[in-house]
Amino acid sequence: MMEKEEKEHPQLDNSQYRLRKTIGILGIALPLLLLLYHEELLPSMSHYYYTTAGVFFISILSAFGLILLTYQGYTREEGEFLSDNAITTMAAVCIFITVLVPTKADGYMCPVQLMEPNRYLFGHENPIHGAIHLISAGLFLCLLGYMCFAKFTMSQTPIKKQYYKISAYIIWASVAALIVMFSIEKIAKIDLDDYWPAYVFWLELIAVWTFGVAWLIKGRFDRDIRAIVGKKNAE
Repeated sequence: MMEKEEKEHPQLDNSQYRLRKTIGILGIALPLLLLLYHEELLPSMSHYYYTTAGVFFISILSAFGLILLTYQGYTREEGEFLSDNAITTMAAVCIFITVLVPTKADGYMCPVQLMEPNRYLFGHENPIHGAIHLISAGLFLCLLGYMCFAKFTMSQTPIKKQYYKISAYIIWASVAALIVMFSIEKIAKIDLDDYWPAYVFWLELIAVWTFGVAWLIKGRFDRDIRAIVGKKNAE
C-alpha cells in the first residue's frame, strides 16, 4: 500500500529519501568517527578540526552542506512561512561557514597545532572568528530542529508527528543549554569543563544524533529494515 506521504507529495522521488538517509547516517557517524580515529575526548566536535580526525569533521560537514543544497523536499504550500528548500539552503550556508571559519584554537592545542609550518587550513586564535563559528553551528542545528518540528510532521501518523516534535525540542534544548553555559562561563569567569568535562561535545552529540535519527526515519530507513528482515524470513 502506498504511504500517505507518497500519495500527498508525489513530487518526492526515491533520491530524496536517499538524501535523508545519508544525512541521518552521517550525523550518527560523525562523533563516533571523531572519537574512534583520534582516540581522545576533546572539548567539542569542532576542536577535532585541529587533529588528524579533522578529515572526518571537514568532509562530513561539507557533505551536509552539499546534500542540503541538493535537497528539495516539499514545495511551499499556502500559509507556510518557508519551503523545505529555503530552510535546507540556509542550513547549508551555515554549515559551510562552520567549516570555513573553524573554532578558535585555544588551551593546550595552541602551541602544537598553530606553529608554522604546521598551521592547519584556516586555523586561528581570533575570538571574533570563533564567535562566527559558534553562531553558524548553532543556527545550523536550530534550522534542522525547525525542519523536524514544522516540516517532518507533514503527512505523518500522530506517533511520528509527536516523535519529530520531541526531536526538535531536544535539539533546541541542547543549543539553549550551550548558550546558557557559555554565558555562565563569561559572566562568572569559570571553565565549566572543570565540572562537566567536554560538556560542549556531549550536548553537540545529543543534538547531532537526534537529528540524525529523525532524518533516518524520515528517509524511511525503518521500512528498509523491515523489508530486509522480511526478505530473510521468506528465504
